Amino acid sequence: MTSIERLLVGAIVLIGLALFGWLNLLDYGAKRYDEGFEAAIKVGKDRRDADAEINRQTEMDLRAQLGIKDAAAFKKEKDHAQSLAAAQRRILTGTDSLRCPARPVPASSTPVDRSAAGGPAADDGGPELVPEAAADLVGIASDVERLVRQYDRVVERFEACRAVNSR
Repeated sequence: MTSIERLLVGAIVLIGLALFGWLNLLDYGAKRYDEGFEAAIKVGKDRRDADAEINRQTEMDLRAQLGIKDAAAFKKEKDHAQSLAAAQRRILTGTDSLRCPARPVPASSTPVDRSAAGGPAADDGGPELVPEAAADLVGIASDVERLVRQYDRVVERFEACRAVNSR
């Protein structure tokens, strides 16, 4: 073997070793990248699971609070329905009555010549409404009041949810 052949064989071996080293380095880098990627995914999943548990607990607390408020609202609605039925019975039997105002109703809620603390002025006793019409009028007023209470509950729920979301 001549020195050129030895030099050529050495160069080929050196190139082979360099290529082998380069491929191992690429493989090592790819493995490290994959390990880091999987570790980041695991950390992200753990954080997501922890956040989901916190959110579930917050939702359960909010549902419990709203359940208590719904039970109170249901009781209040039941009490109002009983009061309405009693008021309508009293009106229909003639125990209570509704009267039309004897004088024109002022545009403002309080006349200028008396204070609001004095309460409403006594009605001068206009004509009585027919008991059936009076009972219907009380029922309509009760329906409006019920709608206002439901609206207030919707607003209260919205505010509670917004407060939870703002955390």
